[in-house]
Amino acid sequence: MKSFCVIGLGKFGQSLAETLAGAGCQVMIIDTDADKVTAMADIVTNAVIGDPTNESVLRAAGISDYECAIVCLTSNINANVLLTIILKELGVKKVVARALNEGHRKVLERIGADMIVFPEQDMGEKLGYMLTRDNVTDFIEFSGYKIIELAVPGDWLGRSLVDLELRRNFSVNVVAVSLADGSVDVPPQPTRVFTPGDKVTIIGTDKDIDRLMKQLK
Repeated sequence: MKSFCVIGLGKFGQSLAETLAGAGCQVMIIDTDADKVTAMADIVTNAVIGDPTNESVLRAAGISDYECAIVCLTSNINANVLLTIILKELGVKKVVARALNEGHRKVLERIGADMIVFPEQDMGEKLGYMLTRDNVTDFIEFSGYKIIELAVPGDWLGRSLVDLELRRNFSVNVVAVSLADGSVDVPPQPTRVFTPGDKVTIIGTDKDIDRLMKQLK
C-alpha cells in the first residue's frame, strides 16, 4: 500500500488527502488547525495536530516511514521552504512541494524538492485550454503527451473510427469511447458509428493533438 503524508490542510491539501485516502492509500495529515485535522481524522490513517516545521513533531509522527510527503502550506513561503529542507534531512524518499510563484519554484528546486506543483497555475492553464476548444471536456498533459476527452464533433456523427482514420491522419489513438447511455467502450470498436452524446478519449503527442484540434475548429 502506498503511503503519503499531506502537510497543510487548505483546500488543496484537504482535496488531495481525500483523493489519496479514497484510492486506498495510507494517508497521514498534519496541520496546526485542530478543527481541520479532527474533521478529516475518520477518513485518513493518521491525523496529527502540530507545527509541521517543528522537527520533533515530524519525528514523533514517524514521517520517515512514509514514501512521499506533500507540502501544501499556502501563504507562508519561509515555512514552506523550511519544511521541505527538514523533510529531506529526515530522509523522506519523495518530497512534493507547492510553489506560490516562479521565484519560489526555483528555491524549492535548489533545496531538493523532488516534484514541484503549481495548483492555481495548472488549473488556469487547463481551464484556458478547455475554454478555447469547444469540444474538449477534460484533458491531462504529461511529458510531451496529452490525453483529451472530446465531445464527438458534429461532422463525426454517423461515422466510425475506421472512416475517420485518426491514427493515419493525425498519429493519435482513441483509447475509449464514452457512450451517451453512460457505458464506456474500451477498447473502442473501430466500426461502431458515433451518435449524439458520445465522447472519445484520445492520446497523442502535444504536437499531434494540437494538429487535430486545429482541424476541428
